[in-house]
Amino acid sequence: MLLTSQVNRCLARARTEKASTTGLSRLAARLRQNTAPKPAKGLESQRRPKEAPHNDKSDRSLQILKQKLGDGPGGSTSTEGTKPKRKRMSPSPPDQDGRTSTEPLDLSSDLDHHQIESRPTNQTPAPPPTLLRRIRLRLFKDVLPEGIPRVPSGDRVNPSSSSPSSSQSASAPRTNLPRVRLMMPKWVTSTNRFGLYREYRAAPGPTLIPDKNATFDDFVLPQTGYHPTVKVSSEAEVDKALLDAVHPFPNLTSFWFRKHHLDNANNSQSVMSKLRKLLLHPRFKAMDIEDYNMDKIDSIIINGTDIPTQSSLNVPRGGEWTETRVQIDVPLSTKESPSPALPVQISGLHHRKLTTVIKTSLSNPSTMKKVHLEPYRSFWTRPGTSTTERIFDEVYTSDAMLKAHDDLQRQPRESGCDLERVVLALLFASDATHPTNFGQAKLWPLYMAFGNISKYDRCKPSLSLMEHVAYFPSIPDDIRDQIRAKLGKAAAKPVITHCHRELMHAIWQIILDDEFVEAWKHGIVLTCADGIRRRFYPRIFTYSADYPEKVLLATIRNLGDCPCPRCYVRKHQIRKLGTVQDIDLRKTKARVDDEARRGRVTLARDFIYGDHRSTVNGNAVENVLKERSEVPTLNAFSERLQHLGFDFFSMFVNDWLHEWDLGEAKALIEHLIRILYACKGGADLIDELNERFRKTPPYGRDTIRVFRRNVSDLKGFAARDYEDVLQCIIPAIESLVPEPHNTDICTLLYSMAELMSLGKLRMHTESTLASFDEGVSQYGKLIRRFASKTCSAFETSETPREYEARARRTARKAARGQREVPDAPTNQLLVSKVTKRFNLQRFKLHSLGHNTTSIRQFGTLEGYSTMRSELEHRSAKTWYKRTNKTQSSTRQLTTMEALSRNLRKIGNAVSGILEAERHLRGLGPAGKPSRMHERYEMADSTKEKLVIGSFIREHPGDPAVKHFWERLRDFFISQLRGIRYDGEDTTFSIEERHQLHIKDDTLYQHSHLRINYTTYDVRRAQDSISLRTSRRDVMVPANDAKLDHPFWYARVLGIYHAFVFEEGNGGPRVWSRIDVLWVRWFGLQGGSESRTRRRLRKAGFVPLEDDGAFGFIHPEEVVRASHIVPAFAHGIEEQTVGHSFVQDDGGDYNCYYIMKFVDRDMYMRYRGDGIGHLDPLTRRSLSNTGEGRHAAPASLDEGSTSDILEEEFAREDESSSTSSDSDSMDSTDSAEDTIGENTASEEDL
Repeated sequence: MLLTSQVNRCLARARTEKASTTGLSRLAARLRQNTAPKPAKGLESQRRPKEAPHNDKSDRSLQILKQKLGDGPGGSTSTEGTKPKRKRMSPSPPDQDGRTSTEPLDLSSDLDHHQIESRPTNQTPAPPPTLLRRIRLRLFKDVLPEGIPRVPSGDRVNPSSSSPSSSQSASAPRTNLPRVRLMMPKWVTSTNRFGLYREYRAAPGPTLIPDKNATFDDFVLPQTGYHPTVKVSSEAEVDKALLDAVHPFPNLTSFWFRKHHLDNANNSQSVMSKLRKLLLHPRFKAMDIEDYNMDKIDSIIINGTDIPTQSSLNVPRGGEWTETRVQIDVPLSTKESPSPALPVQISGLHHRKLTTVIKTSLSNPSTMKKVHLEPYRSFWTRPGTSTTERIFDEVYTSDAMLKAHDDLQRQPRESGCDLERVVLALLFASDATHPTNFGQAKLWPLYMAFGNISKYDRCKPSLSLMEHVAYFPSIPDDIRDQIRAKLGKAAAKPVITHCHRELMHAIWQIILDDEFVEAWKHGIVLTCADGIRRRFYPRIFTYSADYPEKVLLATIRNLGDCPCPRCYVRKHQIRKLGTVQDIDLRKTKARVDDEARRGRVTLARDFIYGDHRSTVNGNAVENVLKERSEVPTLNAFSERLQHLGFDFFSMFVNDWLHEWDLGEAKALIEHLIRILYACKGGADLIDELNERFRKTPPYGRDTIRVFRRNVSDLKGFAARDYEDVLQCIIPAIESLVPEPHNTDICTLLYSMAELMSLGKLRMHTESTLASFDEGVSQYGKLIRRFASKTCSAFETSETPREYEARARRTARKAARGQREVPDAPTNQLLVSKVTKRFNLQRFKLHSLGHNTTSIRQFGTLEGYSTMRSELEHRSAKTWYKRTNKTQSSTRQLTTMEALSRNLRKIGNAVSGILEAERHLRGLGPAGKPSRMHERYEMADSTKEKLVIGSFIREHPGDPAVKHFWERLRDFFISQLRGIRYDGEDTTFSIEERHQLHIKDDTLYQHSHLRINYTTYDVRRAQDSISLRTSRRDVMVPANDAKLDHPFWYARVLGIYHAFVFEEGNGGPRVWSRIDVLWVRWFGLQGGSESRTRRRLRKAGFVPLEDDGAFGFIHPEEVVRASHIVPAFAHGIEEQTVGHSFVQDDGGDYNCYYIMKFVDRDMYMRYRGDGIGHLDPLTRRSLSNTGEGRHAAPASLDEGSTSDILEEEFAREDESSSTSSDSDSMDSTDSAEDTIGENTASEEDL
């Protein structure tokens, strides 16, 4: 009451003196609003703070306000002048926080808002109101992404001691003692608003930084391809540039015609739309195709040309592909043959020289523009603190890249060469695939990418940054005939397995040719697209493959006693995942390509190919190799590169796709289904599980899709399907298994979901890696408990689908004569189901412990996951459709790859020229302009109308519309006056409500709303809210220091905009557009969300009869769309079914789960320390409170304090810190206590 009376006195003084300071009276109203006592609710699930705690900062706010109004020292007083006129809002560029804002709408003097009550209601009619832009208040703080600025050239060089990892002071005196190691001076950039900066290894830094001039569009997901900038000054230059760009095509039309045919193998609706757009383009001329010779032009592009041309774009020779025969020696293992081995020629290896691929790629401007020439370490300073953490995200910021760069810079230069030396990180991936749904056709491509390019670009198929290097052949079936003809008996299975290994490494002996080895040692001199000559040194960093292919490349046994390609862990030790013994074993027993290993392989091969003529799996060979699960095959990487310091074991990185999604997640989900079948009433439980999954709402455009088929069948599931099931399985499986196993299973699934979220992060810090290690250890404990306690309590066997599949396999084997079967029908071959036990001796379980090592060494897991190679298969499969499907189909496929690669380069040049032409004509960029810099996107359409009076009369007695009219008007008045709307706690008088006019008493409704937000990894992304689907739950800042949760939740019932104005301000009447969401509130249930409990937080709808059940919010208050799934086990509120038209058909569930693991960004908003999350109301920090807890959000009065006051507080805090020592200790402590309550939120700002 004291503070409110002080505010009233300030306002009275301001009215007397006719002060014109913009915004001060609105601020006073907000201070008074936030300090007014609120009625208390009875539930812990309240959605609004009911009382703002009084603190000394409010008094400081009042003091500053008095000074501004002239009632304090230093304040200025306005004694003359007229009342400020009404101002229209004018758009302004994004402010320093990255928000696109507008000037405050000065409907009249801000003081007039507090004089409405004294105005007479009968006024002379005013002119009709005019239309104005929408009003937007600053509510949720969402900072736009930005790049890292470079420091001025005079400050670029910093001593190495300036690194956060160095403890030596920069001002330390120099000594004359000799130094053993020369420390290069480091170059540290400036820090951006997110606290990010870089540390390059040496001054003056790289000659080219791809993201030096990064624009906002570079951070928007998804991104489009790069189009080179072309400068033209006339239409004639445009025509000439287009003819040069499309050479050897005679004209632009023929190029477009050929490219459309090559890119689109199917006649889908989207293809027809592209064709229509092509035919209607003003530069498309049908007559230009009349003399177009497609075969001749294709031959020129693919095989090269000697035709002279004036084109500035050199047509690269497309015929880089070579077809080669591969020879392997098949061991005969018999002394009767004069030769120990049978040489076999295998045809069908199609490959490109690695050096040629490198030269072609780096000569392309669209590729070279993205290449980082020098690695750096990236750091993040927590907002408001001096704590700095290392960031791990890209290959070129990893430890392996930094070490390779340092080693290269320390080695002697080439004779007479002073060119810049660059490490070129090569990332290989290979995976066999079937190009058709039926048949036995097989493709085995080898891809290569550059680790110097950001993963955000490299992992997008549309940018085509994955080079096709080779297509591997397989062991032909007729090799068995040759062995049988030579030996007179069938080839043994170990011999065929040995042939597969020999073939793989014979292929790599060809790919790693002498030219590549020479480039490894001496580099490749290239004139890059920027015109600068550089020397590139290729280095192999990673090889991504599934486990069967890894064991081929690592020359170890498939599922041997030491199954890991990176360490010598044994099968019986895998179950100790996360223990101290397991961690030490990975470090002390790491595989190394040393002389001892090569010696063992050589000795074993002497037994096979020497006079001993041992079999591949004979005792002599087994005694040498079996203990370490090695095989008698010479490793091509070791043979070609070991003498250059390359250890091929280090390139085998973790593959999250196969080792988690198709490994751990799949194995656990399958066994949980077996457990449900083993429970009493198993068939009914399975039906209940499937029904719950079908009722689970989707999320995002494709983040969580609708579960249309029975999940229990796991039929046709891909990796992303298992990911979706794991994210949604907790509500679906809850209470289907009896206690205590239900609790153990839900705890295990929570741990798995958290581990999955950490594994999929695109940007890691030291703290998230520590959480990852802790999560692996915790998962190891839980999975061992699950195997020993839960699994042992159930007699699990094959599911019906597994049983039927085994029956079909047995029948097929019987039909081929591979198995003797009794005389019985095929469907009676299996008399009983096979018992299935949960196995912990799996390599994919063990691989979880190597994840953090891979991240530190090579960057985050997404950068080298096989997901990228799986997506690249689409290109190969599209080209395969155009082949004749014969033995020569691979040759035809390589031809189309070369053609597509060169047409893509021409297409980029053409796009750049056409964009320059539009600029020349004064036109904007082609396509719809992006609005991703805005907080939200809502349509301007006025087709769909909602007449407020009619709407209320259509639903008489419905609790949803009980206070619709009053609160809608209160919301609009709050927006016009610049006051934060607080639901039922923000009310105005009847007179004030009647002074608000809504144009035509109509709300214009929309079906979609798009929310733009900055992600934890500083990218711009978008959520879509649709009233036509179940994607309509949102989250807003809680703004409540007493609440242990950072968000409130609501279901969007309506998306509207309206045109309103308020009478009684004495100025011209102006219609203002205001956007609004009509929502139904959730309330939190249960206790605090403790990480040790490992439970999802519950929420439930506020009761329909509660005054706070429904409300209105501004779209800018929405943080993101939320995934809220019914807690099926808790049932439906039967007594509320049919009480309101806003309910679902089946009624409201008693409670719902807030799915915090739905995507990476959502997980980081709950975990805390998301680098791109800067809003002080919702930001959670782990720096002081520990894992799983968060700092209290800013209180309401802090959130509603104006920018003027924040600046004044900052000045006061600064001055107080430099006050004299003569102040009493008591007053100093009191000041520190007052400021300390709000320090965190101010520093976060």
